[in-house]
Amino acid sequence: MTQIRGIIQMKTLPIEFVNRNGLTLRGIATMPDGEGHFPTVINLHGFGGMKAGYKGLHITMARALAEEGIGCIRFDFSYNGESDGEFEDMTFTSLLNDTEDMWNWAKTQDFVDPEKMILSGHSMGGFVAASAAPGIDPAALILMCPGKQMWDGCGERSRAMEAKGIAFGDIEGLKFSHAFNYDLEKYNPFKDAAGYAGPTLIVRGTRDELVDEATCETYLSLYENSKSRLVHVENANHNFVGIPCRTALTNEVCKFAKEVTK
Repeated sequence: MTQIRGIIQMKTLPIEFVNRNGLTLRGIATMPDGEGHFPTVINLHGFGGMKAGYKGLHITMARALAEEGIGCIRFDFSYNGESDGEFEDMTFTSLLNDTEDMWNWAKTQDFVDPEKMILSGHSMGGFVAASAAPGIDPAALILMCPGKQMWDGCGERSRAMEAKGIAFGDIEGLKFSHAFNYDLEKYNPFKDAAGYAGPTLIVRGTRDELVDEATCETYLSLYENSKSRLVHVENANHNFVGIPCRTALTNEVCKFAKEVTK
């Protein structure tokens, strides 16, 4: 389907592939109109979320990127959204594996420039993107309020819940298995992220109630190059709610993506 925003045309393509575990991942590619290999952002959603992002945040971002001549691919992780599997079976390892599988699938597509692929993620997706980047080695990395806080004390939380006879978490109707936390505690956010040397944009809202400034500054310290930076969106919360906040985030993402793919 070709959509028109102003005078700029873009293509919205339903996409899917089968991951290493035999599960179908379903997503959307928002691409500039026309033929050719385009710079492309692979964007990862947050915990309990979907490819559209909070109130369509990631759709807004994808369309803005397409207007700048940059594609955006967004999948639901396995066990999430419209992809195969049940939420309770998700692990941090499955998220990392999905990211690698998405990346390898995308770089073979005839509308993607494999030399100009950016890995991006919001919240948990930012945590996953940072952890996956050293192995994937994207042309650039975008971390929107990377949700490392979900790792802090994750095993202890589940052990305390199980000691009280609570067999699983209820995340607003999603069944959350303790196995996720026991898998997650085997990782280390900053150690796992170390080793990626490419340009990195980190964005945090000044009113983010979930991801603190120290987390973003520590991530930034891992990326010691002149093209990496931490940007703040004034008055934005964790989900960049509000038109001014969403617009500011989108502008920063587009500006960075254009810089690193020109």
